[in-house]
This record gives sequence, C-alpha cells and structure tokens, in this order.
Amino acid sequence: MTFDSLMTYVGWPLIKIVILLGVVAFCVAYTVYIERRLLGFFQSRVGPNRVGPFGLIQPIADGLKLILKEDIIPANAQPFLFRIAPIFAIVPAFVGFAIISFAPPLVTGAGVLHPFVVKDVNLGILFLLSITSLGVFGIVLAGWSSGSKYPLFGSLRSASQMLSYEIPLTLSVLSVILMAGSFRLSDIVDAQSKLPFAIPLILAFGVYVISAVAETNRIPFDLPEGESELVGGFHTEYSGMRFAFYFLAEYANVVLVCCVATSLFLGGYKIPFVPYETLLAAHPILVSALGLAVFGVKAVLFLYFYIWIRATFPRYRYDQLLRIGWMVLLPIALLNLFLVAGIKLWLLR
Repeated sequence: MTFDSLMTYVGWPLIKIVILLGVVAFCVAYTVYIERRLLGFFQSRVGPNRVGPFGLIQPIADGLKLILKEDIIPANAQPFLFRIAPIFAIVPAFVGFAIISFAPPLVTGAGVLHPFVVKDVNLGILFLLSITSLGVFGIVLAGWSSGSKYPLFGSLRSASQMLSYEIPLTLSVLSVILMAGSFRLSDIVDAQSKLPFAIPLILAFGVYVISAVAETNRIPFDLPEGESELVGGFHTEYSGMRFAFYFLAEYANVVLVCCVATSLFLGGYKIPFVPYETLLAAHPILVSALGLAVFGVKAVLFLYFYIWIRATFPRYRYDQLLRIGWMVLLPIALLNLFLVAGIKLWLLR
C-alpha cells in the first residue's frame, strides 16, 4: 500500500475526526455562552460580562473551574457504574456528528472529491437514531448508581420521557425518508435542492422540534432535572469533570439536534433555487465554503429558536409532558406519515 492510499483510507478519516471533535467542543462551549447572553437579553439582564471582553472567556473559566473541583463519590454509590455513567452520556452525543454533511464535497484540480463528513453511510439516519438513543443509559446509570433517591427519580423520569418522545420523533423522520427515498443523509440534503422539506412536511417539522426539545431535556420538558422537586435530578451527586461531562453531553445534543434539523428539514448546505452545478463550474472551492457558511447560518438560526423556547415557556407538569407525547404528538406524527405515504403512492401510480 502506497503512502497516498494509506492517507486516503486511514489518515483523512482520523484528521476529520480530530477536527470535528475540536470544532464540536468549541461550539458546545460557546453555545453555553450564547444561551446565557440571549437569556440575559430576553430577561432584561446582562449575562456573563466579566471574564474577557463581553465575557467571551467565560466558557474557558467555567471549564477550568470544573477541572479543578474535587471529584466526590458518595458513600452509597456503586463506584464503577458511577464513574463510567458520564461516558455513556457524552460519547453518543459526539459520535452522532460523524454522519453530518456540513458542506458540498470539495473538488480539487485532479477531480478528487473530499467530502465534508467523516463517513456518509448508507443507513445514516438509522445509525443516528440508534446511537443517540444510547444516551439514556448514561442518565439511568447515573441515577441508579448514585445511591440516592432524587437522582433515581430523575433517571426514571428521563427513561419514560425519552421513550414517549422517541416514537413521534422517529415517525417524523420516517416521513423525510419517504420524501427523499433514501436513508443516506447526503441524499436527503440533495433531495431539497428546490424546496426544503420544512415546507411540505410542516407537521413533521413541528413534531420533530417539540420531540427534540423533550429528548434533550430542555425547558419546558426538563423534568429529569427539575430543581424544585428533584434538587437537580440525575446528576445531583456528581461534581467536577463528571458533572461537566453531563453538561457537555446536553449541549452537544442541542448542537446535534440543530445540525440534524438543518439537514433533514432546512435543506442542509443547499441554497434554494440555486443550481449546484452552476456554482461548481464557477469556483469549486468557493462552493464548499459557501455551503459551509449556509449550513452554519441555518444551524445558528435554529439554535436561536431553541434558546428562545427556553426563555418563553414554563416547565410542564409530568402528567402534561406524557399527555403531549402520547395523546398529541403521536397521533399527529402517524397522520402525517400516512398522508406522506398516501401522496407518494398516488404520485407513483
């Protein structure tokens, strides 16, 4: 095997993984900063503004503080499970980014394609749904291994909540797969060259947004972390970097949800009504840079909407949360799926 072939099959994927992990970690850290600044604006207060200009170094200061804090393990905890539980929470959140296509493939002068994705697998959507579903194990293990009733209650809440909202979320994604005719994420993005799926699949998009907020345990669905009744929820007994891992996992899932929504419903890196072939003929490198910028703008706008939801709605009661999942979102998701399947069959006659 030559050096070039070795770099093709070994080097480039490793380089992409390292770059992706660094970019995702940076985005997660500054998503926290952006959220705190926006919430301060929404609630007529300042937000972080002391550490660095406009508080820009606040995420770094928070990270150093958590690294230096003592890692405490409760006397009644199961030590091994207590230690490894945060890994089950943070790894699925970061692995999900491996199949996201962030920009059109870069075409070099030799005609070689360099895709802006770690691995564009055929069953990308199934992989994404399955790997992100594993995050609940980190929460359940944290609650059970802590040896305390409040974390246990929080983990049980999270398990039932994720089960309730995983089904309508999956059904909304199935309607996207029916429209695109493929499980591959890049094919789904290509199918939105003329019109983003958020317009014809407005019901599925609404179900996805609500279910994603519930899946990531965000307000108004943050019942697993309800401070008023659970003292903080499943990570009450954690401190130091193990607590930081859960914090990072939550915001990594938020960023992942924004990227997936951009790819599935907002056209990904596509610019509506602008043919990709025309741009590619003009300047190949510019096409990839422009696509990356378009993807980033769409994801940031969706993130703004995500934070706006947190600043607007109060927390639901637990019975209200389950009622919305099973009695509202599930029937709407099923109706939407039947409508999309029926229209596709009618058009294929």
